Amino acid sequence: MRVERVTSYERFVETKKDWNKLLSRSGQNCPFLTHQWFDAWWQNFGPNDELGILFFWDDSASLGGISPLMVSGAALRFMASHEVTDYCDFISCEDYRVKFYEHLLDHFQMNSSKYYPMELINIPESSPTLSILPGLAAGRGWEYESHENEIAPVLKLSESYEEFLQNLGRKNRHELRRKTRKWESLGNVRIEKVTEPEKLSLAIKKFVSLHKESSPAKQEFWQKKGMPEFFSQLVHHFAIENWAELHMLYVEDRLIAALLCFPYEDIVYFYNIAYDRGYSPLSPGFFLFDQAIKQSIAQGKKVADFLRGREKYKYFFGAKESKIYSLKLKHKEDNP
Repeated sequence: MRVERVTSYERFVETKKDWNKLLSRSGQNCPFLTHQWFDAWWQNFGPNDELGILFFWDDSASLGGISPLMVSGAALRFMASHEVTDYCDFISCEDYRVKFYEHLLDHFQMNSSKYYPMELINIPESSPTLSILPGLAAGRGWEYESHENEIAPVLKLSESYEEFLQNLGRKNRHELRRKTRKWESLGNVRIEKVTEPEKLSLAIKKFVSLHKESSPAKQEFWQKKGMPEFFSQLVHHFAIENWAELHMLYVEDRLIAALLCFPYEDIVYFYNIAYDRGYSPLSPGFFLFDQAIKQSIAQGKKVADFLRGREKYKYFFGAKESKIYSLKLKHKEDNP
């Protein structure tokens, strides 16, 4: 395989078509690994670091693997951050998977006078990185350390909404119906689903304002440099691909809650929710999630991924835990 190291943003932009084509054929396919996601992330959070992306091309000039890395501090890291990126990983097609990891490790040993340690975050438990890389690394003089650092509750969707309700169990089913009736009794309640790029760009500003008002921690989140710009850019480009939608709950003309989703392939990712704390007794979040699940089932989605965090409401809907890992790789020659 031929290795290409990409250090310029311009070259990275040129790879969009090949990048997403490989991702669609890989076992790591998810919105957080799309070219659009990395592009928005790098433009808003990455300029102080150095691009270190590696492309692995096969003999027929087809892309067989991508290493979405950057040099940050004295380590190689994914182009990702805990604040916004729920999953991250290397990208490889099944035919070249083992070769990809072999060439990845060999590249760093043969082409660098200093073996940068790798400090990688948010790798899903199903990733081949966790099952293949350790053995290869040990055989090449690398020390390997992994830790479970997050949980992502995931719900396997039923064939019908009625089946989903039955699977909830009697207690939760009764509670969900009770909450739904409360909203239906208010009158003038509507949910607007925003998907068009131009409308979504405007709607996301309302989402941000609502999210800020929910707590001081949320205000601090949005004050971080590049954060509003990242989401504005991301949802616009995702909307072009039909990968983003915002479910907005109104009582008359007042926005009460908003749920940002990423429908991608046969999975819907529930990314974030904001709501008016004054309506907490009515559980607007439960109402929005229930309606989004109902829609996803009707659209034939197979999975609803609630993403990182152990919030109780995720388990209420029947989601089961999946583990997320961080790992460190360090060549023995780095040790004093």
